[in-house]
Amino acid sequence: MEKREPKDLTNYDKRFEEDPSSFNDFQAMDYVRELKNQGRNDEAIEVGRTFLQVGEGLTGFINHYGYALYNKFINIDENQISEKEDLFFSIVDEIAALCKQEKYSPLEATINKAMKYIMNKKPVDYKKISDLLDKLDVQTLSVDPFINNAGKEYESKKEKWYRLKVRCSYELGDYAKCVEYANNAFAQPIKWHYNNLNWVKYYRASSLVQLKRYEEAENEFLSLGNRIPNVDSFEVLYDLYMNTGKEKEAYTNLVYKFFTSGYNVQHLSLYEKILEMTHAGKNSEVAALADAFVYKVKEETGKDLTGASISDEYKDMNSSTLYDRFYNQLMENLDAYIERYEGKVVYYNKDKEFGSIYQDDDDNLFFRQADYIYDEVVEKRDVVEYSVMKTFDAKKQRPTTKAILLKTLYEDINY
Repeated sequence: MEKREPKDLTNYDKRFEEDPSSFNDFQAMDYVRELKNQGRNDEAIEVGRTFLQVGEGLTGFINHYGYALYNKFINIDENQISEKEDLFFSIVDEIAALCKQEKYSPLEATINKAMKYIMNKKPVDYKKISDLLDKLDVQTLSVDPFINNAGKEYESKKEKWYRLKVRCSYELGDYAKCVEYANNAFAQPIKWHYNNLNWVKYYRASSLVQLKRYEEAENEFLSLGNRIPNVDSFEVLYDLYMNTGKEKEAYTNLVYKFFTSGYNVQHLSLYEKILEMTHAGKNSEVAALADAFVYKVKEETGKDLTGASISDEYKDMNSSTLYDRFYNQLMENLDAYIERYEGKVVYYNKDKEFGSIYQDDDDNLFFRQADYIYDEVVEKRDVVEYSVMKTFDAKKQRPTTKAILLKTLYEDINY
């Protein structure tokens, strides 16, 4: 492609010096555009500001003037921004006040640059991020994913706006708005990327807790499972149940977490919750074993032993041995802490190792063999003891329940 020669601006320069008010809309646009395209940003800014003062009815130059501002003051490295941060944000405000959100406008690029700068600072100023997002009309943002030259797909502008607005609203304590923005996002035809959808659900659910809409929050956290890095839904649900007077549900989740996690000295926070539960119960032997087990875990990992205790009979045992003893005692005394039920296995698939337990007034209760307390051969017509835990049916997209912590009591020969 033949390189375009820079336009000679001599006539424009002379005319501007003589009478800047004599330019019509096209001439003003052409002049500022050419100055900007030739890298003469300072002059483009000076001319643009003059047209703003004397050019009544002139509008075509504004986006080019905005881009000249962007080139000089916005599209610079972060060290330069930090040196003159007040100037940077004053130019952001000027561009936002002048430039519409349209094709060939510098507005979106300016807002994105400002948000990136703020997000890279610690702590993040979510109020500033939220204010910047408010300068954009989300309805006009593209819903089409961005695809780079290598063909890799990234989030759309609309997805990014909702992702950030939901987060900002939560961080700023505006929980009702957080839920509202999340609901609006779900109503959009957005193709979600990375783990953005689950994060939006997480902040929505956390806001529902703050708004005391506990049932909705519970269902959302159940649906999330462990899809959020570094966020354990068990912890969230445990706190939710404990703070709403549902200790039995909290303890059921806690014991199941203990059951599925196995022995690991890095699980001290889990073991401390189990310890608290045993002291809330009425079995002194289980509580004494819990004390000893947690004491040894702390001792072996170099943790502070203040407040920890251990009976003389357990002092010579290590945490692994105490874990086995405590596990067996806890599992034999579950009814002291959580609800236990009896039921009959009416279906079992040996190949897939799952089945169902008969219930009078509801659908049969699902279980997996992996959730038996001990390794057992499962047979249809077994009468079993179990607990019930809320979960989420991904296929039917609704909350449900399942049987956990099962053990066989006897075989019903009259089945």
